Order: sequence, then C-alpha cells, then structure tokens
Amino acid sequence: MYSIKGRIKCSFQLGKHQRAYLELGVAKEAELVRKGKRWFFNLVLDLPDIELKPKGVSLSVDLGENNLAVTSKGSIFGGGNLRYKRDKFLDRRKKLQSNGSKSAKRCLKRISGKERRCVKETNHKLSKSIIDEAVEMNAATIIIEELTNIRKRIKGNKRMRSRLHRWSWHQLQQFLEYKAQAKGIEVIRVNPAYTSLTCSRCDSLGSRQKHQFSCKNCGSYQHSDRNAAMNLLKLGESVVSSTAQVNVPMVAAIC
Repeated sequence: MYSIKGRIKCSFQLGKHQRAYLELGVAKEAELVRKGKRWFFNLVLDLPDIELKPKGVSLSVDLGENNLAVTSKGSIFGGGNLRYKRDKFLDRRKKLQSNGSKSAKRCLKRISGKERRCVKETNHKLSKSIIDEAVEMNAATIIIEELTNIRKRIKGNKRMRSRLHRWSWHQLQQFLEYKAQAKGIEVIRVNPAYTSLTCSRCDSLGSRQKHQFSCKNCGSYQHSDRNAAMNLLKLGESVVSSTAQVNVPMVAAIC
C-alpha cells in the first residue's frame, strides 16, 4: 500500500473460509477500502463453475417476520429477538427525527448503520443454517418464494408496515442463492399466492389463525408456516418434474 510517507507493508491473517476460497479460485483484482477507522481488503476471485447435483430431494423455505423462516423439513427459525431489536431502533429513530439537532442527526446515521449490520448478520446466519440443513438431507433443490413487489402488497397498521418495509427479504434470498450455488444446489423461485391459505394435504382452502392452520375438509391441523412451506415444496417439485419431462425427448432423440 502506498501513502504520502512511502510504501507500507501490512500483514493479514486468513480464516479457514477465506483460505479455502483462495485455494479454489484465481485472484483477479483487489481493493483497499476504509470505512470509518477500519480498513478492509476486498479481493475478487475467479472461481470455477460448480456442477449442480442431480435432481432429487428438495427443501422449501417459507419466509416471514414472526418466524423468519420455516422449512418443509419442519425447522422453525424464530424472529422474536430481531423484531424486538428493530422495534427499539424504530422508537429511537422517531425520537431523534423529532429532535432535529445536528447531534441527533449524527446519532440517527449511526444507529441506522448498526441496524443494517444487525439484519445482515442475521441473514448470514439464517441462510447458512438453511444451507446446512439442505446439505445434511442431500437436497438438490431449494424452493423459495418469488417476493418481487412484496412491499406493495403489505397490509396492516402503520407500525407493522414500517417494520416490514425495512425487512430485507431480498438480501436473505441473495445470500441463500450464492451459498447454495457454492454447494451445487439449485434455487427455484415460485409464486407464493394462496400457499398460506391452502391445505397442503388435500389442496382445499382452510383457515389460518396466527401460527395455526386448520382445514375443515380433511381435518388437518398444523403450523401455518410449515403448511405454507409444504405447499411451496409441491409447487417447486412440479416445476422440476415438468422441466425434466421436457428434456427427456431431447435426450432420447440425441441417443
């Protein structure tokens, strides 16, 4: 690194995760970035393409706020702790905005950055747990919701809308996709319409009350988010099977 006092040599330590990537890829470009009082070394690597696993078992994930994620396997990742922290950030932000002083604006900028880092860390941990579960069950596909324009469909009181508008579903899905790609797992997005209101056992419309889903047609009574995840799983597997059926005649013709 060059400075006004000449060239400076710096040493840095690599973790196991970073070292594995360096051994796997080829360095293309690097950048030294300063954020506040800390320095960050960003290195871009050219990684080889990872072959996708053959079609087989799938895992679906239903996203939400009360429960950040629920998988079709039954794992529930609660969001109570994060929701509590974000509510505290929201209350603090309102007080600072009403103050309007220069010190309040500086503090507002500082806590906004802290909230973003908190959410990002949560998304990293959550996506890693989901990928670990998919790897453990040897899943070839992860099925998630297509949440484009989700914020336009959000309903509820002003406080709930404000909290949900700040939740970064897109970031979580991005983390899932790139981490799944590193494991050779394909990620498929499906339309989540009516997945929370349809019974995953008999496909009839049921009733959802908070975390409970009930169906009068077949008598099913289960966790509402798990029910939605199972519906996402059926939708995703139908997409996978239809794609496979389209490809079969082509393979036969080549043979």
